[in-house]
Amino acid sequence: MKKKRWMIISVLLVVLSFLPAVNAQAAGAGFTLEAVRPDNQISDATYFDLQVAPNQTEDLTVRVTNQEDQAIKVEVSPNPAFTNQNGTIEYSQHDYRKDSSAQYTLSELISGPQEVQLNPKESKDVTFTVKVPADSFKGTISGGFYGKEVDQTEETQTSDQQATLAIKNEYALVLGISLTEDQNQKVTPELKLNDVKPALADSHTAVIANLQNVEPIAFGAMTVDAKIYKKGDSEVLKETKKENQEMAPNSNYDFAVGWDNQPLQAGDYQLKLDAASGNKTWHFERDFTIAADEAKAINKKAVDLPEQNYWWLLIILLVVILLGATYAYGKRKGKQGSR
Repeated sequence: MKKKRWMIISVLLVVLSFLPAVNAQAAGAGFTLEAVRPDNQISDATYFDLQVAPNQTEDLTVRVTNQEDQAIKVEVSPNPAFTNQNGTIEYSQHDYRKDSSAQYTLSELISGPQEVQLNPKESKDVTFTVKVPADSFKGTISGGFYGKEVDQTEETQTSDQQATLAIKNEYALVLGISLTEDQNQKVTPELKLNDVKPALADSHTAVIANLQNVEPIAFGAMTVDAKIYKKGDSEVLKETKKENQEMAPNSNYDFAVGWDNQPLQAGDYQLKLDAASGNKTWHFERDFTIAADEAKAINKKAVDLPEQNYWWLLIILLVVILLGATYAYGKRKGKQGSR
């Protein structure tokens, strides 16, 4: 019988778009990414920090170096910045869905992913073409060249070999890219609260509040404190507070308010959410309803809920009724005997 193939992946991300002093290299990655900085580089940053103009076409060169003593293949993908469900800026998906507030995304303006084959200790340049839109944009279009080693053993393995147990560590690097047209144009972060609804968060019962950064500027060190009340009640029912949340430009994510591994209950509720980053603060209040069918469907799929077995309640009820009947019968017999 074939064994199931399990892969344990640990991903190391070196994020450069907002860390100018860091190079795109890390212990264990086996390769490096380096920006060949063009003349329109704004700063001394080691990532691409570029001033561009409408209708401009430009080639950007990424130098990929193999640090291993064996040949490797690396995929380099120019990906947009987005905010993941942990409240962290990420660059791992080339086709990440465009945010409703975004005018443009990096993947719309640049040529697609490429693979490069490298001999031991070899360096090669990979060139991508950026086409700036004719219509000007404000703020910053951010993303990163996401480098990942391609597992070439899978390409030559038979199906039987692929079915055997395999453990692999996978490393990824990110070399940031930032496009700006007007450096003097001031853009202020702005946070918006979208839907509030019951859901599963990592397979646990929760209520999620979708937070959206509607401006083309990144910000971080954000604290989010969300409290949920039964509607009309002043006592906090559930609360989740997180620090060091990040927002990519024109992005959104679901902030989850945990339900403490308890089943969701149908009813009317109110969310009060406070967020703060730097000198900016936001306060939101939103009424929402959990419908009975929603709660039932979500609870059914959730993990770590206490068993909802009601047979023991029925047994207790029957015992109470039986004891009560026995007591009443005994009391009545006692009265008859005293006559």
